[in-house]
This record gives sequence, C-alpha cells and structure tokens, in this order.
Amino acid sequence: MKSAAAYGPIVVINVSDYRRDALIIEKDKLHSIILPHLERQHLEHLGKITKYEAEMLEWLWEAIAEPVLGVLGFDKPPMDGQRPHIRWIPTGALCRIPIHAAGFHCDGSKNTVMDRVISSYSPSVKALIDGLERHNRTYQGHSRYKAVLFGSNQLRYAPKEIDEVEKICRAMTLEVARPQARQEEILSALDNCAVFHFAGHGLSDGSDPSKSSLILRDNEMLTVASLLKSNLRHQAPFLAYLSACGTGQTKQYRLFDEGIHLIGAYQISGFQNVVGTLWEVEDRSCVEVATRTYEWIKNRGMSRRSVAEGLHHAARKLRGDWIEEISQLRTLNEIDSIIRHDHDIEGAADGMRNRGAAASRDMEPLDNPVLNWIPYVHYC
Repeated sequence: MKSAAAYGPIVVINVSDYRRDALIIEKDKLHSIILPHLERQHLEHLGKITKYEAEMLEWLWEAIAEPVLGVLGFDKPPMDGQRPHIRWIPTGALCRIPIHAAGFHCDGSKNTVMDRVISSYSPSVKALIDGLERHNRTYQGHSRYKAVLFGSNQLRYAPKEIDEVEKICRAMTLEVARPQARQEEILSALDNCAVFHFAGHGLSDGSDPSKSSLILRDNEMLTVASLLKSNLRHQAPFLAYLSACGTGQTKQYRLFDEGIHLIGAYQISGFQNVVGTLWEVEDRSCVEVATRTYEWIKNRGMSRRSVAEGLHHAARKLRGDWIEEISQLRTLNEIDSIIRHDHDIEGAADGMRNRGAAASRDMEPLDNPVLNWIPYVHYC
C-alpha cells in the first residue's frame, strides 16, 4: 500500500456512524487522525448540492483539509512553487464533495488546498496501485498514437474547444481523429489512442449507471456499458478528458462508494487519467480549462503529474478571475450602500420630491458570481 504513495501522499477520508477520520498513507509510514467536525448528516446534505458558496468551502477546510495538511506538514504554500501532489480517496457522500476547493479564498490568507497542494482523486487504493502498474507506457513524441476528439454541435463553444485541443495535440505529434457522431465509429477510433477528448453533454442514469452516457446526437449515445465491452484496458490509454456536465455524478446514495459514474467507467476501461466534472459546468469556461490543461501537458510531457498540474493551474486561473469579480462586486455594493444611505438622509428632508430618484437606486445587492472553477477534477 505504501508503494502507491511513491508520488505523493494518499488520504482516505472515512465517514461512518461510528467514527470519522482520515487515513494518511505516505511512502514511509501510515497514520490516521480523527476528524471531529465531520457530521454524516451534513455531508449527506452537501453531497446533494450543485451550487457551492464560499462558506461551504471554508467549512470543508476546517473540517477536513486543514487537519490533514497540517499533519503532512503542508502548512503554507511552498516557497519554490512546487506543490506536493495529494491523491484524495473520499467515501460515501464525500465522493461528491470538492475537497480540492476547500479553503478561505477571499481573505488573502492562502489557507486553501489549491494554494498548498495539487489534488487528484481515486476511487480506491487498489485503483491507484493498478494505475501505477499500467503507467509504464510512454506516449511523448510517438506519432503512431492518436488523439480522438469529439465536440457536440449542440453546444456553442464545444466546436471551438475541439479546434483548440486539436492544435495542441498536433503540436504534440499526435495523430488526430475526429469521428462522426456514431457510437461504433467512436469506439473503433479509440483503438490504439492516447487521448480521448469529449466536449458535449453527459447523462447520468440514476436507476442503471451502466446506461450513463456521453450524448453524441439525438438518439445516439456512447454508453458506459458499450465502453466497458471495448478492448482498451490492455492498451492503457493515457487520458480521457470528459468536458461535459456531471461526469462524476452518482445519483444513488448507495452507489457513491462504487465509483459507478462516467469518470469511473473510463478508469475501469483502462484510461490512466480521467478529467471530468462533479456537476454542471459553464460552456465557455470549458474551453479555457481544456486549453490551459493541454498546453501544460504539451510543455511538461505526458505524465500523470502533468495532467494534475495542468488542470490545477487552469482552475487557479478561473479562481483568480472569480476572486477579482468578487472584489469588484463588493466595491459596487459598498458604493450602492453609501448612495442608499445618502439618499435616505436627503429623502427625509425632501419627502416625496425624490421618489423618482429613489426608484432608480432601488436594487438588491449584486449576487456573487458562480464558482465555476470548482467542478473540474482529475482521477488517476
């Protein structure tokens, strides 16, 4: 088990009716810590949420992330910028909770997971060990391997995303295949591929996870069942990038631990790395995240670490934009509050004469922007 931690610590988060703790696996030792602030009922509630607020991320920091990072000695951002790589193995309702995004993001403290470490996920320690055994293959600079790219015409930015990814893949000397929207054609194209990139809609089937699918067009889907029947496992393709909504979702609580979702299916089928999403994602943001991730892989080489780093830096860029928006909105709301106050004073003196002016300022405080950097996750 310690051998699986050769490239960074592994953290298994356990939540049950009897105890709540973290098992921390390092290459030279094992230890566990109690997480007293985790409450199962709170996690079950959070596991159903698809719109996170900053306060929830702060609670995750205090309940899970900070105690774990403290034990590992990751108590501040690294001076050289070389962040350690943690693999999180959540269980139960935690499988839908973004531990990688935990922290206080708006106070400048750097008390966040993203500022201290790079995060990946895995369904189990065994999956990590199996992945290491398949990781001997190298694709860098090998032109006989290909990238299979598919983008749905049903989304405005999906074709642009595919065009950008194609440019980068060709720069990596990968042959590029862009099959038509037919399940048989895509499955055939996946043979001997290094990369599969899908930009479109995903569908999670709550009653039968094997029917969960990537939607190719009307009445045409690439299902989990068809993928698992393919012969990809012995080839160990390098990366499946599923740029679709909710590819990491499992809608039945009893199946949370089983990894029966689109990300899990692509791992089981043989892909060494899978990038997916915990819930809905913004179409335009997907283009930026994919482009930045692939650029990083191109520059650093095709490795598990480069995928994790690329996605990490892409998400950090989105988070930086979000923090700037938050700051701007707070300034605007403060200005509006001052205007309201000044107007109220003036209104007390002028009475009804200022009713028209009051209407033009009668607005609710502006809502915070969506945390669109949270859903993207890397499984290995």
